[in-house]
Amino acid sequence: MKLVPLDDIQVGHVADSEYYSAKGELLIARGTTVTARHIELLRHRNILELHTPTTEDEEIQSILRMEFEDLDDLDLSGGGWDRAPSIPADLRKGKEGLEQLQQSDLVRDLDNRMEEGIEGDCPTGQALKESVSQLSVQERTPEYKDEVTGSYEEALGVTTRTLDALAGHERVGGTEIRRIVNRFVEIFVTDRNILLNLSGTRTKNRDYVYTHSLNVCLLSLNIAAAYGYNREQVAEIGIGALLHDVGMLLIPSEIRLREKRLSEEHWYEIQKHPILGLHLLEKVRGLPDSTPVVAYQVHERCNAKGYPKKRHGVLIHRHAKVVQVADIYEALTSPRPHRAPYVPYKAMVALVKMARQGLISQEFVKAFMEYASLFPVGSLVRLNDGRIAKVVATNGTSYAKPVLSILTDADGKALSPNQIYQLDLKEETECQIVKALPAGFLRDVGLMDGF
Repeated sequence: MKLVPLDDIQVGHVADSEYYSAKGELLIARGTTVTARHIELLRHRNILELHTPTTEDEEIQSILRMEFEDLDDLDLSGGGWDRAPSIPADLRKGKEGLEQLQQSDLVRDLDNRMEEGIEGDCPTGQALKESVSQLSVQERTPEYKDEVTGSYEEALGVTTRTLDALAGHERVGGTEIRRIVNRFVEIFVTDRNILLNLSGTRTKNRDYVYTHSLNVCLLSLNIAAAYGYNREQVAEIGIGALLHDVGMLLIPSEIRLREKRLSEEHWYEIQKHPILGLHLLEKVRGLPDSTPVVAYQVHERCNAKGYPKKRHGVLIHRHAKVVQVADIYEALTSPRPHRAPYVPYKAMVALVKMARQGLISQEFVKAFMEYASLFPVGSLVRLNDGRIAKVVATNGTSYAKPVLSILTDADGKALSPNQIYQLDLKEETECQIVKALPAGFLRDVGLMDGF
């Protein structure tokens, strides 16, 4: 946004853009003729500076003016369950059980620390993004792509074993978790777009908590780096993201995998899982201090409409705010028992709308878009001449003009691997994306095709 002093706005001026308050309230709509009454009312409210969108903001707003369906309920991820030693032995069902957990000593102690002030959650030192490089399509050999895919499969195995062990009330060491996260940080530093593409991996396992947790980790690494965190901080956020939904494994599968809308009683059960996760993470040795906070606060919302404690944004740890964005995006773009997956573009637009509504952090959504674009890396799109392409790289704040790998000709005929070529929409201005396509639109296109 650009600041415009109120004194610079003249009576009779026709607004060529929207003007907002510092809180995002629309003050003067585009096309409005400014009157003396407008100026008088703004001065009466002590509004002496207005905010108007920059070019990149306008690009986002043009997308937001389109009509989209309401968001689905985000009852996210995650057998039967027993209790961890620190979970109340007499934990009740439904609302009473949620209130019982909210009043536990562990929750009370953490809440008190958060209210005393959040420290250590802002970027410090050298930003990781300053040392990030990017491989070209030509530099990615088949062996390299197999190695990256193998790293994901290994990490998914470690994630599954770790989460299952925690849900089974076993003690777990943090060494293996750190190794997995640090491996993906290394991949990010050498080839960040391949990591975004990898986060689009989907498995056939009906219990999606494992893949969801790993993909949220990969997305969170990107958001944290884009925002300016240093290498150690990015890894710390990644660890929190990997373990953020462990408490969901203590929610009965007939509730978390339910194919119909949740009842009120079941919704209270779902709201227990961040606190249950907080208790389970006591069993992991050597975790960063922020990891349990991320699990506890990932479903809070900046407007105090989240759960489990309806905390306002100032009481939400920044690391949790990073993972919130990744968690929502990954959930929306993944199939759920009660709905089909969102097209990645639509999920990104949903994030922007949620940020404007005050549910999640605008600064982290913007950081995500800088590294993923409005048409996220790895997604399929159709161009105005009929060609179908895969997004393979971003162009910074040119959110709607990513770099593409062209996969078909104008008639929809698939190109052979050696015919696939790249197109930069920032340079090829006559080409435009006219439609975002679902992941399975081209049946024979694999995860690494085009990369």
